[in-house]
Amino acid sequence: MAENVQPVTEASDTRVTRFFATSEASRRAASSLKKAAEVGVRFTDVPGDFRFHSVDGKPVFERGKAMDPDFDLTLAPGAVAAITAQPNADVGELGILFFQHILAKDENEKIRVKLHSGLVRLTMRGWVGVLAAGGPKVIGWMAQKGLKGPGAVASALSRLKKG
Repeated sequence: MAENVQPVTEASDTRVTRFFATSEASRRAASSLKKAAEVGVRFTDVPGDFRFHSVDGKPVFERGKAMDPDFDLTLAPGAVAAITAQPNADVGELGILFFQHILAKDENEKIRVKLHSGLVRLTMRGWVGVLAAGGPKVIGWMAQKGLKGPGAVASALSRLKKG
């Protein structure tokens, strides 16, 4: 273990709740979301269901099952620790970090995504606006992974639907 790494002493749900309360980037991203946008969230180290949604343009993370999620996330402790350790990151930096953890091979670092919505519904609910808020950083990172041009988002979504 690296010298400056603190042991994880807080539960993942507590870390995520604090992150959404303090991260300017999470507020900026949530401001793009429509009222119907919702994510189901589970943790590999904390039992129960959680949901993320936006209320009046502000991120809300709470215990409870998502009613009509656009996607479900299952977050491992390493992914939660990496993301919540970046409260001052911008939307692009967080977007890249999020995608890196989707692609992670180590199960302790993994974010699993189960997509329920297609491109039209994701666009109508504001998710493409969140991606756009990440700007050139996220687009550049996606291009490095072979996702280029107008079809990049649709291609990425089809990969997520396949699991």
